[in-house]
Order: sequence, then structure tokens, then C-alpha cells
Amino acid sequence: MPYDPPRQLQPQPPQDPLEVELVYNVRPCGTCTFFWPENSATQPYGPYSSYDFSSNTPAENTPPSAPNSFLWIEGVTRPPSFPDAEVMDGCRKAPIMTIGINPNLTAFGPGTTGASWCYPSFSSDNQTDSWTKYAYYYRYRSVYQEHFDLQFAEQFLLPTGQVKAAKAGVVQQYTRLSDDPAFEIRVLYDGDASPTAIHLPGKVGAPPYVVMVNAQQRFAAGDLLAAQISVPAGKPVGVYDQPITYYTQMLPVLAGFEAYLKQKGHADANLQVGEDVGQIDMVACASPHWGPQWLGGTSQSVNDVIANCVQKNAWAIKQLVQTQPAVLFLVGQASWDMFWKSFSHLVSAPQPLPSIPEDGPYTLLRLTSGQNCRIVFSTTIDGQQYSLSTRLIITPHFSYDENFVPQFRMAPAAFTAFAQKFPQAAEFLQHDPRIQFQKPASGYIAAALVKDVPAVLAQIQQQFASASAELMAVYYDAHQIMANVLSQLYDQGELAYTAPSAGKAGFLTRNSGPCTFCDNQRWQFPKGCPYGKPNEPQYPLGFLDKVAQAMIAEAG
Repeated sequence: MPYDPPRQLQPQPPQDPLEVELVYNVRPCGTCTFFWPENSATQPYGPYSSYDFSSNTPAENTPPSAPNSFLWIEGVTRPPSFPDAEVMDGCRKAPIMTIGINPNLTAFGPGTTGASWCYPSFSSDNQTDSWTKYAYYYRYRSVYQEHFDLQFAEQFLLPTGQVKAAKAGVVQQYTRLSDDPAFEIRVLYDGDASPTAIHLPGKVGAPPYVVMVNAQQRFAAGDLLAAQISVPAGKPVGVYDQPITYYTQMLPVLAGFEAYLKQKGHADANLQVGEDVGQIDMVACASPHWGPQWLGGTSQSVNDVIANCVQKNAWAIKQLVQTQPAVLFLVGQASWDMFWKSFSHLVSAPQPLPSIPEDGPYTLLRLTSGQNCRIVFSTTIDGQQYSLSTRLIITPHFSYDENFVPQFRMAPAAFTAFAQKFPQAAEFLQHDPRIQFQKPASGYIAAALVKDVPAVLAQIQQQFASASAELMAVYYDAHQIMANVLSQLYDQGELAYTAPSAGKAGFLTRNSGPCTFCDNQRWQFPKGCPYGKPNEPQYPLGFLDKVAQAMIAEAG
């Protein structure tokens, strides 16, 4: 089956402002033959369940206040496929940006959630336009990812190759260790002393196997454990949204900064991911994890992906050039390593960042939040000047909540010295029920405050006053640290708030420079641009592309 839209190996020359041009170059990108082999039947992942909008800008249901999952739109199924490469989520002039490595291929995961995930696959059927749909989807995407109702998906489990339980038991924890479509699940049948491995003989290009019982879930004899799934095109379907941990990690940060803005007199402040925060990845195509076993089997195949997407096409850098955010949160040490190898010439820091940080992203978080670390670039193209100066903060990885639990962190030798100096405080950290003490075989010791954080901190200050200063020097509340950076940038005038006027709500002020993403010659979204960016003087066509190329060229 041919790719829809057809893949292109090279980006097309600019015919639109950069923010619009990226839609027409990222979505059909086929530069990486690992993701987009000439024969789509040999694609390593999928094909996965897909859906389409019934109109260019669908009627969306408003999520409840704290949704686990909710009906988002009424759509229609599309032929199973691998998801297109992704442009940035959110407003193209959002003053806050996050950059990770690449989108997570959620449908690859085990269990019933993996069985129901689906991905947008936009068509131009019924006088609609697939490009407008794609642009609209990523403009307003925030913290959610889509799935079908499991009962709907179960209708399309294939009858051949189904795996049913020989007798009652429980599914054990298991992981898929590579991109191989064939994998094993392990079950412990009642009365057996050891688990049974069940092989699922998936094949490249064939409907994927999904597991219909979650880990640690009991099943009865004869229950369906696994089957192949293939949801056909043309079926009306309710598409559900579900919050994803990676995307929601910014919510406590925004809540902290929003509270600060209200203290400063902006009572109507209502900050949102997707509006005030734009989220993008350096690699635009999805995979389950990052590493050779997921990306072709060799370090060279991984390096080919990086060379194509991060350096050659440089989609994320081009978006950075257009967005010009006030602050960039670079997510995880692996993201930083990738960025540094390609664009170290852009990074300016009074105290240079270590190539091997002692405590990984926590060391990088402390160093980048504690000094004026920046991404800086300036050039003159065809007589017109361009400059970028964005505050850089490196954070722990967003996908894991445990990274953001408030915690004290020490090297083993440092903790030994601390325990000798303050034995009662060390005893408290190791045995108080509100603290989860972790002493790994290698790496830093962590004492995570999993309950009653303010009370624990107050007790430490009162009961262990002499040890308190040393402990607070190694205390990490990543959400609060990130929110504090935003508050500092506001105090310094690098972030600002535009007050309500003429019946319009106030908002976190947009970055400098024009933008036509929501209102241009190709499409006009119903909400338009509330920030007046299309009315600003526009850059000459191709100007920002030349800026990005100059930035890349300096990398050597």
C-alpha cells in the first residue's frame, strides 16, 4: 500500500512562511529509510489503528476537570498505518518550549491500553484537506493522546492466531526488548511452579499482536490472552483522549508560575500546555524507546536517524528559530547529549556544563537553573538581522513521575560522610514512612518525599537544624525549580503578561516576530490568532530558512 501522503526524501524549497512550510515538509518526510522503507510492507512498526477527522476543524468535546479518558471527537477510521512525523504541538509563538528526543509509539506497549491506541491519519475525503487537518491537530494538541474504546477495538481482533488461556492464572510483568513484531508474554498458570512463555509470532507488515490482559491481571481458563488486530477504514468511531505523563509533566510547573502571576496582580492568569507551552522533539518519527534495538539494530542506524532529522533536516531547530521562545526546557540527559553533539556552538554558560554530569539530569538541572545558561545565535541575512537568546534548562525525563518527586540526592560517599556527621538525620531519611529511601548498587542515593512534603521539610528544619543546610543543598523539587525559573524570567522582563483589554482575556505575552500558522493563504482556523501575529510585518519568504541553515552550518 503506498504511503499517504507520498514520502519525499528531500525538503521542498520554501513556498510559505517557515511555520507553514514545516507542515508540508515534516509530515511527508521519508528521509530515514528505517522509518519509511520504499516498500511500506517492510515498515518495522505497525500498521496501527488510525482515525480521521470528518471535517477540517472538528467539533471537540471539552475535557472534564481531571479526566482519565473522555470522548474527544466523533471521527472515522482510516487504513492501519504508521503515524506521520510530528511537528510541534501548540502555539508557534508560545514563550515556553520543551524539546525531547522523539514521540513515544504507545501502541507498541503491552496490555489493553496498547490494544486501543490509535493515531491520526488524515485524508482529503469529502472535500476536506488533509494538510489543514494535520496543522489543526498539532496546533491545538496539549496533554492528550488518542485511543478507541476497547470494546470497539475488540470487534476487529482477527480470529486466526488467537491465543487463549489453557487454564486460569495471572499475566506476569513483561517487556518487549526490541522492534521485533514477534515477542513473548509470560503467564503463571494456577498450580504451576514456574511461568509459561507464550510466543506471539508477529511478522513485519502483518497486523500486529495485541495483549488483551494487563500485567498482574488474573484470567480464567479459555480467556483471550492475545490476538492480531486490524481496524478497517470507513467506520464511524468515537475517538477518546487520555492524558499522557510526558505531556502532563508541565502542568505543576505552569500551576506554580500561574500562582506567581496572580500574586503579581494578574488575577485572570490561566496558563495552558499547548497555548503557553509548545512541545516538540528533535526526531519527528515515533519509536517505543530510544536505542539501537528499537532503531535498526546498530549504533550506525541510530546515528543515521540523528544525522537526518536532527542535523540535516533540523526540524526542531527550524521551529526554534521561528518560535524564538523565552525559555527552553530540554527534557532528559539523552536529549541534552543529542543537542550538545549537534549544536554545542549555540550554548552559552558562565560555568561550562560537564560532558559527564555526576548525577545525570539532576546535576544538569542544578547547573542550568542556577546560572544564566542560554542558547544564543545572531546573524544577518540579505541585510536583515536575526537574533535568538533563549534561557536553557535541562530537566529530568518527563515520562517518569518518580523523577519529579521531591527528593534529597547524594553520592554514596557523600551520604556516608553525612551519616557519620548527622547520624540521627540519616536514620530519619532511611526509616521515616513518608520517605522512600533508595540506595542503588551504582549511582546516587535518593531519599524521596512521597507523602506530606511540607511537614517532612518542617520537621527536618526543626529536629535536625544542624543538618538542614546540607540537606537542602542537595534537595530537588524539579517542578518547583522549573516554576521558579519562569518567575525569575518574569521578574527580569523576559516573560511578560498582557492584561485583559477590550473584552479580550489576558495572556502570557507571545515572543517577538510574526506568525501566520493559524491564519494564512492555505487555511484559517476558527479561533484565528488571538495575539495579532499575522498582522505584524512578515519576514521575506525563505528568510528564517536561511537563518536556520546558517545556524546549522556553524555546527561544522
